Amino acid sequence: MGWTHHWQRATELPAEAFAKAVQDCSLLLGKLGVSLAGPDGNGQPIFQPDCIAFNGANPLTCERFEIHQVDFDRHGRSVVWSFCKTEHLPYDLCVQLALIIFKHHLGDAVKVGSDGFDEHWQTAKTKCQELGGYGMDFRLTRE
Repeated sequence: MGWTHHWQRATELPAEAFAKAVQDCSLLLGKLGVSLAGPDGNGQPIFQPDCIAFNGANPLTCERFEIHQVDFDRHGRSVVWSFCKTEHLPYDLCVQLALIIFKHHLGDAVKVGSDGFDEHWQTAKTKCQELGGYGMDFRLTRE
């Protein structure tokens, strides 16, 4: 059974806000105590000013979480739709926290949805508030 979070965003996101979101992700996710790895479940997660990419550490992996400051839809649309299936593995909390962080820094430029509802994000919102001073006002986009 899958458990998926998804997001929509424009092809190009503001560079300064994106870099700040990645910086917060690197700092806050490191404080969660969840073992993260690179996109394929090995090595180190990627936290660069124009890209973030991670997965759970092997063997607790599913799909990679990856966002680039500039991304292109394979069909040529100006809105990029992405998703990450986590199957409720421990790194799911990190994916949720990262999406809260990106929503905080990029505002309406990012719309976040999920298989779950706002109440399924309570732990991530609370952790983000405790560690970063924001997050409790986060709400999923329902369309």
